[in-house]
Amino acid sequence: MRFQWLKDYQELDEQILYLKWNLNKSKLELSRWVYGDLAGVSIEKNSRSSMLEENIQKIENELSLLQEQKEEMLLIIDSFSGIDNQIAKMKYVDDMKLEDIAEELRYSESHIRKRHSEIRKTIKFLDEYELRQEERLKKENEIEYYNSEDCEQQLSLF
Repeated sequence: MRFQWLKDYQELDEQILYLKWNLNKSKLELSRWVYGDLAGVSIEKNSRSSMLEENIQKIENELSLLQEQKEEMLLIIDSFSGIDNQIAKMKYVDDMKLEDIAEELRYSESHIRKRHSEIRKTIKFLDEYELRQEERLKKENEIEYYNSEDCEQQLSLF
């Protein structure tokens, strides 16, 4: 399938986003058990809560592995030739506007728009990806907020 690399990249990117969200959720829950409203509650031996630190470590390891795979994949994608691959990468991986792509590739904007239109006809999954992109951006912003110092005072899942 043409542009399978793009679909694989998008799926990897979504897995990373999910793991970041899960890691933050787990850290917030651990914080509640250690410092928050659950600090005085005893934890049962084999409960989910008793394994939080262990699960956080597993998530961090998996996240690290996926981020390494993403970096390797980007190196491979950068090696692809052809204007269509360059346009697809710049638009959907680098999140560039078509005008900026035209400028960087030194083609007319109308030529880039035409090539992009042909690429979109070839790749049916792009419509769904673009619909989900806004939702992903919201989740990324939420994750960044929970990692910021502003949120340090309000550690709560609720």
